[in-house]
Amino acid sequence: MVVHVVLMRLRAGVSAVELDRLAERVLNLAESIAGKDSCMIGPNVTEEPLSQEYEFGFVVRFETREALAAYHADPAHEGVSHAIQDLTQTVLVFDIDS
Repeated sequence: MVVHVVLMRLRAGVSAVELDRLAERVLNLAESIAGKDSCMIGPNVTEEPLSQEYEFGFVVRFETREALAAYHADPAHEGVSHAIQDLTQTVLVFDIDS
């Protein structure tokens, strides 16, 4: 199992509508990949002081590294990446192979 984690610090003024559109694009991309196990996306709800101001994020679980590679190679991934860049100040990507 490979877990793909993306955390975002949003630019000022990002609307709920923009985040809904981004969530839909991420979910559609994840659903199109064979070997995708699950996908969760949404706002940070932690009350811990260690969140470092990451406000929004998603986690996609893949059955194999090859499925993660297919996700990255999918042409829709570039569009999602650009949409994320347009909405964020900082992005943190962390992949775990368990």
